[in-house]
Amino acid sequence: MMDSLLNLCREVTGMSDEEPAIVERYLKTVRLKRKQFLIREGRQYDFIGFVSKGAIRHFTWRDGVEKTCNVNFENQFFTDFDSFYRGTPTTNNSVAMEDSVVLTLSKTDRDLLLTECPAFERFSRIISEQAVQEAAERASRLTWDRPEDRYLHLLEHQPDLAKRVPLKHLANMLGVSAESLSRIRKRLASSVFS
Repeated sequence: MMDSLLNLCREVTGMSDEEPAIVERYLKTVRLKRKQFLIREGRQYDFIGFVSKGAIRHFTWRDGVEKTCNVNFENQFFTDFDSFYRGTPTTNNSVAMEDSVVLTLSKTDRDLLLTECPAFERFSRIISEQAVQEAAERASRLTWDRPEDRYLHLLEHQPDLAKRVPLKHLANMLGVSAESLSRIRKRLASSVFS
């Protein structure tokens, strides 16, 4: 289960043959059944997660309405940066959408690993920079792009989302109602066949 993460570490940083074993010592494996929570709102998100198998949905409650923020699939990292770095309670919930395996690295263990394995420090920085860039791009799309363009971008860049995530959660992520997304999909389908 750890092979995909360790291979990614090697690919990104050129780790020595010994360093993956150091990283592996600090990782914990969490197995989740479908609909089982990894973390609930109000707790501290004191770990970084890596989806080894399955899908993890992140959502929050606002004014009694559930809002999906993101979904992570195999070979993707996730955390609540605010909770992780500041030690504050998270406002998010993370739940398995299907049977899943998540590798976790606690904040304490990450700090130890950063000093013990210099290549992991570089890896951690690169992954963090990518996460910040993706969040900024997503915020920009939500602000400036039309809903139809956001959906087309999702289909092009994250096809797994459209295949594995229910319509209501996709709509939340795109900032539209499920009904609006359904109309967008019908309009796009009819334009393909006309």
